[in-house]
Amino acid sequence: MTWWQTLPAVCTAAALLFIPGFVLSRGVGARGFASFAFAPLASCGLVGVAGILGGLTGVPWSVWLLLGTTLLATAAGLGLRYLLRAQLSPVQASSGSAILAWITVPVSLLAAAAMVTKKLLPSMGTPDSFAQVYDNVFHLNAIRHILETGNASTLNLGNMLTGGSGLGIYPSVWHSIAALISQLSTVNVFVAENALTIAVSALVWPFACIALVRGILGPKTMATAITGILAASFWIFPFQTIQWGPLFPNTLAYSILPVAVLVVAALFGLTKERLADNYTLIAVLLVGITAMFLTQPNGFSALLAFTLPMAAGLALKALLNAWRSERRAFKLMITVAWICGSLIIFALIWKTLLLGYDNWLPSRTLKEGINDVLTGALMGQESTWLASLLGAVGLLTIVIRRRGWWMIGCMAIAGFLYVVAVWAQPGPLRHIVTGSWYQDPYRLAALVPLFTIVIAATGIDGIASSIVSGIKKVAPSSHSMSQRLLFTPTTRVRIMGGILVLALTVAVFVPLSLQANQKGMIWVTKKIKQSWSYEPGWIVSTPEFKLMARLDDDVPADAVIAVDPFNGGSLAYAISGRKVTEYHLGPGPNENLALIAQGLDTATRGSEICRLVDEENIHFVLDFGSFYMLNNDAAKRYPSFVEINNSPTLKLIDQQDHAKLYEVVGC
Repeated sequence: MTWWQTLPAVCTAAALLFIPGFVLSRGVGARGFASFAFAPLASCGLVGVAGILGGLTGVPWSVWLLLGTTLLATAAGLGLRYLLRAQLSPVQASSGSAILAWITVPVSLLAAAAMVTKKLLPSMGTPDSFAQVYDNVFHLNAIRHILETGNASTLNLGNMLTGGSGLGIYPSVWHSIAALISQLSTVNVFVAENALTIAVSALVWPFACIALVRGILGPKTMATAITGILAASFWIFPFQTIQWGPLFPNTLAYSILPVAVLVVAALFGLTKERLADNYTLIAVLLVGITAMFLTQPNGFSALLAFTLPMAAGLALKALLNAWRSERRAFKLMITVAWICGSLIIFALIWKTLLLGYDNWLPSRTLKEGINDVLTGALMGQESTWLASLLGAVGLLTIVIRRRGWWMIGCMAIAGFLYVVAVWAQPGPLRHIVTGSWYQDPYRLAALVPLFTIVIAATGIDGIASSIVSGIKKVAPSSHSMSQRLLFTPTTRVRIMGGILVLALTVAVFVPLSLQANQKGMIWVTKKIKQSWSYEPGWIVSTPEFKLMARLDDDVPADAVIAVDPFNGGSLAYAISGRKVTEYHLGPGPNENLALIAQGLDTATRGSEICRLVDEENIHFVLDFGSFYMLNNDAAKRYPSFVEINNSPTLKLIDQQDHAKLYEVVGC
């Protein structure tokens, strides 16, 4: 299968990520640019809610369930808006040219998509290759689980690991969308996962950044164009989160995060133009918060952290107004009370989001951590000097304009979170600050690019404004045509000028960005290539994959296959749909399975081991040898499933090089 043949699957992924949310955004009142900007955030919220509704009602997961949920939510949004219509004020259309916007945003997005796919596709190898890294065993099996059970609910996905039937929470939006791609495009789970990865990395992430910058700065051609280019230029995100983990749900959550930040900024009145009325913004924010929680909750933690500088600005303004008021004491008391109340609520929510995970040790000094943030050389790797240079210009622009301080605050928050993760010793401070992210420096490093991009785009806008102002000052006042072109240009002149600026920006900054970030991209794409390779196959080698691909020839649909999850056997479920004893490398075997794994190869009919085998419905064993992804003590708890030799209980029925399938015959 070629990458061109996956184009329908990638287009399906893009449609699922944009169309449902666009419909809902229109329903709650968004118009123009805003209705497109809010789409990916709202789509993820709808997918998550649809999955839960299906799980609660027993309706199988399908595009029809998503469509029904979208229509119901849109109808509810329309109805509530109709009831509140008297209290809603109209939103004026954008001051920019609609034609120029329809050209600028797609061109910028196309440039970004081309930059991402040019690096990503060769690194991933073939469309049915997959990331042979720890977390992907769960992700691939979770997609298959949704396809097999029809249950895409976040409330139940965790049951795949435990075998339970009650509450088993695991954020399911990523896996639910991948399952729909598989259903609609008739591709396997590997192609579906890769198609979604491409759509999120090459389309959703740069589009969301473009939407945020356009909302903050207004319809500025040069700033919009540079945003897409810079979004595709950081090796740490989205490339590193695809390789490390792989953190697929985090990648999706962080990719829609800029849209959530845009909605919050609009509610605080920090956008250049009014995007939508408060009803629309609040409705989209509620859907967006839902999207964050059901995709990866630490995306919501990031949104909460980035809200702090915006709220701080509002609080400072309220305090100043209270101080200037005639009823100073009373106003100050009320203002301080709501500030304190807000801080208490924030602290309670933040505490709820903290996770009891503390396996990371410091890896950078304080000076190194700060330098990483300033230069983009995160985790001690290669710098992203172009974005850092433009970011410095952006800081100067904010200082000169004396507005946009909250953007600097958000950048400082991202930097602070990262520095604490890589520098601070394990303890209360580290846990309180970074506990929402498992104290994982990779997850926190991936947050740094967002406001680096925003501030860098602000710098480009400052440069462009300075150039225009300079030209106007030196333009000859006696030349009537020059005066008309500069001070009162016609719509056609504005559009033609914008297209020229767009073309020049893309022509200059795409190659410059590729050159500036070349070393970092070479490093991360090499890591991705290693992760996606079947040689040596850290989870599954080529012979093992071939054997699992034909399991349905020998294994009945209701039978269970005993596997050692550390040598890749768990992926028999993702590949063939046949049930296995464990679907991930954790949480480890239950009491029955632990006994079976120790003595199955020597068990005799009527023994306790055989009784447990019947109870667990185990009829087959996959033996992939002792090449483990993690060569630790936990990997060696399955001696009866590894390097089986002359067992009276197990009969070899299929083999592909070293990979073997045994049938349990002695029980």
